[in-house]
Amino acid sequence: MRPTKSLKKRILLFLGGLTSILMMVVFISVLLRWKTLILDAHRQRALAVAQTFSASLLDALIYQESRPMRDEEFLANHIHRFLSMNPDIKSLVLYDQRGTPIFRSRLGSGALSEETLRQLSEVKEPLVHIYRSKELGWILETTLLLRIHTRQWGWMRMAFDAEPVRQQLKLLFFLLYGLGAGFAVVLLVATYLIVDRLTQSLRRLVSEMQRLDLEHIEPSNLRPGDDEVGLLVETFEMLKSRLVHSRKQLLDAQRQVYQAEKLASIGRLAAGVAHEINNPLHGLKSCLFAMQREPGNVTEVTKYLSLADEAVDRISKVVEKLLSFSRQGAQQRTEMNLNEVIEEVLALISYRLDKGGISVIKELDPSLPSIHADPQLIGQVVMNMLINSFDSIQDGGEIRISTHRADGQNLCMVIADTGCGIAEEHLDKIFDPFFTTKQEGQGTGLGLSVSLGIVEAHGGTISVQSKVGVGTTFQVTLPIGGGA
Repeated sequence: MRPTKSLKKRILLFLGGLTSILMMVVFISVLLRWKTLILDAHRQRALAVAQTFSASLLDALIYQESRPMRDEEFLANHIHRFLSMNPDIKSLVLYDQRGTPIFRSRLGSGALSEETLRQLSEVKEPLVHIYRSKELGWILETTLLLRIHTRQWGWMRMAFDAEPVRQQLKLLFFLLYGLGAGFAVVLLVATYLIVDRLTQSLRRLVSEMQRLDLEHIEPSNLRPGDDEVGLLVETFEMLKSRLVHSRKQLLDAQRQVYQAEKLASIGRLAAGVAHEINNPLHGLKSCLFAMQREPGNVTEVTKYLSLADEAVDRISKVVEKLLSFSRQGAQQRTEMNLNEVIEEVLALISYRLDKGGISVIKELDPSLPSIHADPQLIGQVVMNMLINSFDSIQDGGEIRISTHRADGQNLCMVIADTGCGIAEEHLDKIFDPFFTTKQEGQGTGLGLSVSLGIVEAHGGTISVQSKVGVGTTFQVTLPIGGGA
């Protein structure tokens, strides 16, 4: 059987690929949206904490500046109390207007660079960044301008621990990934079940087509449905009925052609058959005449009655063979011996061969095994071959017929003559129906065509070799066990 690509695999690969791409797009879109919402929430919280603390920090700076004696510890204590109450704040740095730290927590950064100071001077709004610091890890950093009305005190940079945010995003990633993978698996399983049900109906239909045997039609197990597969089933059943009907018509026509060719062969053998019957009839008439002449001679009468009985038996056998050859019926294969069939056919045409001065050399293998075939059809093949050889020989000649075992599975029959041969340009046409090079009335042009059809129907082959002026050799190969 020709290898085929599975329709189910192709559908699953297509839907699986399409589902994976759609799920990936949905997964990335949802993940990015949720990531934005989570980060915005944490930014807003960090900014709210920083702005709230900046208000109290400005009060502390004003208070410190209003005191006659500068108290450096007051500001530091105020910030440390705030940091102790907010453990998620990893660092806090307070810069003056020149970017020099006036307070820095333990892990706080150093002085601002001129470039950073210029950028902060241009941007008056609070800045929020999330990045990975070598010392603090993932942090969410806010930078606020400390200002009251027109006076600027500097900047405050506060860094929050962003590791919880990162863990929350990681958890969200795995949650969405798991949901997406689970949904994709459920969708693929559902698709597999649907496609499997669809292709199962197609597989049953293909199986029904493959085991279709026109010689043994069995009821179909297919149930026509109301979908496209049901339409295919109905169409298949309709085609099967048409094939059965067409095959019956073809077999009837084939039988008619076989019978027509067989009757044509019998017509051409009529003279020989008449001779085979006429000879014993003459003998029988002579016996009757002798008995009438001497009815009292019991010894002679007994002798003539015995001869008359032999003549009647001979006539009976000739008629029986003729009827057997001309009988029309359905093909019936049985165990048969090819040598016996050849002998029967030779007996029918022996008179014609003798009259034509043609010698027949038989080399029949006595150990030839029986074959499973139709004796009448094989006999018709032998008859057609021999008549074809006889017609090719003009005055005298030789027909050599032999049988042998070709191999373990086939046997072979070879019929070679010393006739006029077949022209090379006609060799490809001699098996065509109605092709003949004989004169009108000497052949129908169906003999070799019918023979080829019979041999091929038995699973055999016919080959021919011929040379003009030398002769023709037909080789028929038949399977021992019988063909399809």
